[in-house]
Amino acid sequence: MIKIALSLFCLFFVCQTTSAQEVQLNETPEVAELYKTWTNQNRSMPHLEGWRVQIMASTDRTQIEAGRVRFRNAYPDVPAEMIHEKPYYKLKVGAFKSRLEALAFITNLSEFDGAYPAKDSQIHPRDFLQRY
Repeated sequence: MIKIALSLFCLFFVCQTTSAQEVQLNETPEVAELYKTWTNQNRSMPHLEGWRVQIMASTDRTQIEAGRVRFRNAYPDVPAEMIHEKPYYKLKVGAFKSRLEALAFITNLSEFDGAYPAKDSQIHPRDFLQRY
């Protein structure tokens, strides 16, 4: 799917850079539908790669929920989400563009020993706009 979209983009770019030649693209309905589906999915579920800070992990869900409440009370403006990766529940907070930003945030987390930066490829762009 990505290869098709990349091929179409390259073909379009080559067509635009040639001088005064006209090229007509005739795509099959399947390709047009595939491109439309790909575009709609990227608009409805955008995600970027970045960093979060993992502050807890446990097989006990109630322990993680209590940690989330404690974190939200201390840092109400920082997003905190519980993730279940069997058999563990993990509490990840923040959304940072670089590992250095995540490490700088960790220096504020004295009450959460063992916090560390964790790469995340499913961060919504609006999460990056907030500054903590």
